[in-house]
Amino acid sequence: MPIDPTRETWKPGMPWESALEDIDYIRGLGKEMGGAERIARQHQGGRFTIRERLDKMLDPGSFMEYGPMIGAAEYDENGNLIEFAPGAYVMGLGEINGRPVAIGGDDFTISGGSPHNVRKHSSHFIQPLASQYGIPYIQLVEGVGHSAKADEAAGHMGLPDGSLWWKGIELLKKVPVAAGIMGSVAGAPAAFALMSHFTVMVKDQSQIFPSGPPVVKRAIGETLNKEELGGYKMHVHESGQVDNVADSEEDAYEQIKTFISYLPNTTNDVAPRVETGDPADRRPEELLNIVPPNRKRSYDPRKLISLVVDNGDFFEMRRHWGGAVITGFARLDGYSVGVIGSDPRVLAGAMDGWAAEKYAHFVDLCDAFNLPVVIFLDMPGFMLGSHAERKATMRRGVRALIASAEAKVPKIEFNIRKAYGVAADAAHSLGHPEGLNLRFGWPAGEWGGIPIEGGVAAAYRREIENAPDPEAHRQMIEDRLLKLRSPFRAAHKGDVVDLIDPRDTRKIACTFVKLAQPALAKLAQNPHKRIVRP
Repeated sequence: MPIDPTRETWKPGMPWESALEDIDYIRGLGKEMGGAERIARQHQGGRFTIRERLDKMLDPGSFMEYGPMIGAAEYDENGNLIEFAPGAYVMGLGEINGRPVAIGGDDFTISGGSPHNVRKHSSHFIQPLASQYGIPYIQLVEGVGHSAKADEAAGHMGLPDGSLWWKGIELLKKVPVAAGIMGSVAGAPAAFALMSHFTVMVKDQSQIFPSGPPVVKRAIGETLNKEELGGYKMHVHESGQVDNVADSEEDAYEQIKTFISYLPNTTNDVAPRVETGDPADRRPEELLNIVPPNRKRSYDPRKLISLVVDNGDFFEMRRHWGGAVITGFARLDGYSVGVIGSDPRVLAGAMDGWAAEKYAHFVDLCDAFNLPVVIFLDMPGFMLGSHAERKATMRRGVRALIASAEAKVPKIEFNIRKAYGVAADAAHSLGHPEGLNLRFGWPAGEWGGIPIEGGVAAAYRREIENAPDPEAHRQMIEDRLLKLRSPFRAAHKGDVVDLIDPRDTRKIACTFVKLAQPALAKLAQNPHKRIVRP
């Protein structure tokens, strides 16, 4: 940054007032970031600077910066400051709605967010602070990672040693970690962004990739722009690499705030109860007929969820990926819960490889942060066909089973309609193996080892083929077996705790979640929390 050449720098023996003036002066140089021209360029691109982002996210006046004076400083022979370049990472302690958080982000106006020649990185202070003090960690990422210019300046190309990552990895076991991908992110910053429990990117502004288009073209000859290579359509809709997309930076900040609001400060705590003003005994009349009597007709599962949870507030994760399974957070009687639902409008609710992976990740997340799980199940089984096989559906489905088997948090399950096969077993088996398996059935419930239509086609194949009228014979067998799918027969055998009026779903769920709190507090004391892998 330009330095006033006429200004004398404080030296030992000079008045303390001069030292304080120099502190303010150097801090001011840091706040100039990459300079007015680069800041203007950031604004022209529709993006805020990192300091503006922190101001918008945090409670006013709550930010306490670490290392505002860290930078590449040069002094002349007389001890006067002649040059200063601040570090390209701004970090510190702040508050969101009165709750302390550790937060940091890249300053893209300085070397494109690259660390350049200044030792200032989140692992040097803010990650250890979040871990030791037990507070959420938020990163606002916009950086390009390592620069070839740095190798030239160093005079050699160093071998990566891997020591950069372990603090971030350990952090995932301890506190909520959320990342906003605020612009183009490549290399190490991209990996750090994904080393989070929740990620969000901004539509038409954010991209994330190992290396950008120039490197891709040079390496494999593929010509793509940044959006095609790593924009939201690629990573929110197609790859599932990023959880959510925001319409604006402000929307991204709000999503991060909402995400951490549902979680406790650490994996050894329980999320506090929040007064929502929604009576626990509310009976939503619309639930009675939300599922059509015709089993071949669909319904809106998100409306169903919104009718049950407090004030209809449901924070969904990965809505645009693995769509047969719905995952997100809500509150019941003020208590935070993880919600898993089925969407019969996507693959008829069948679990494919992506949905299985989405399910497993979310169960791991709820288990790590001691959130009880509420399941609204309408699962006809695994998705079939070559497309499903290419997604390794069964292998990923087994991963979902393992996640459920390892999870210790209590769960309550409402069998809305279908529950067939191994895919449904994932939801059925979630929760402590020695705990009560709380499953309630709706009148529309039907369940079994295999859907009737497919089961008949397989088990009675020869009988159907040899019949005078195969189609009529198949229909006759299906009609006969459909009588066995009555949820009343399953209730007689104790397969469910009870068949309930759908309008009582909220009351039952609220009672369960309240009763689960002592068990959650006990689970939270487990010192060996497994990591939630991105």
